[in-house]
Amino acid sequence: MRDLNGKVAVVTGGGSGIGRALCLALAGKGATVAVCDLRPEAADATADRIVESGGRASAHAVDVSAEDQMRWLVDAVLGEHGAVDIVVNNAGISTAPEPTVDTDLATFRTVLDVNLWGAIHGSRLFLPHLLTRPAANLVNICSFAGLMGMTAMSPYNISKFGVRGLTEALQMEFAEGPLCVTLVCPGGTKTSIMENSPVIDEGKRAALQRNLTGSKQSATAEQVASTVLDAIVRDRTRVMVGADTKMIDKLTRYLPAAYPRLMHKRLAKMYAETLGS
Repeated sequence: MRDLNGKVAVVTGGGSGIGRALCLALAGKGATVAVCDLRPEAADATADRIVESGGRASAHAVDVSAEDQMRWLVDAVLGEHGAVDIVVNNAGISTAPEPTVDTDLATFRTVLDVNLWGAIHGSRLFLPHLLTRPAANLVNICSFAGLMGMTAMSPYNISKFGVRGLTEALQMEFAEGPLCVTLVCPGGTKTSIMENSPVIDEGKRAALQRNLTGSKQSATAEQVASTVLDAIVRDRTRVMVGADTKMIDKLTRYLPAAYPRLMHKRLAKMYAETLGS
């Protein structure tokens, strides 16, 4: 899909962070963008920026964890734009570091509902329409947490390993044909993911957000969006974004049995320094 002009792209979590940056980047290449977000005002703000810049966009308030809302989204996008060429399952939430034995089951359910079921809904429900197009792209935004198990981050890890498994299964299923399925694993990115998470205690949000945005290793949302846009244009199937992700990718592939021993103290120290415990 070298030329995005006139293509229709659906981006979940498009109201902020990587999602918003990607919506703007896609629109800049001529795509019509369906901006989807849980917060209607955030979706509207992104869509308004695109239209004010001369692009084409629609705003859709949707909870990606809810099947009925995602079915409504499919109908709404097709009703307004007539087709879907690109779907980016980007919406996600993070957790704070917490021992698994102390983590409420409700936290597991909430994180899996948004991060994993959001990607399942976005993939499964848009697939029948993507498969009718002469060329199409399905992009699932994962994380380095989908490559490496991380101490005290079980809900987030499970959700991102699930996204990776779903994506790689779809890549095999559609290895031949017009649909390109892409796995994107960003590293630390300067977004408001910690600040906006419904499963992180207020007392921890600010410290975790400062650590994320203050890290020299963290990429900007625009840098990640640029890489994702390039992956769509070039039909790349596996994209590692950031030096931290590339290091983790190598570590887990070359030392799969050893990395838990090598990394657990380093991560525990980082958590303690971030949260002051």
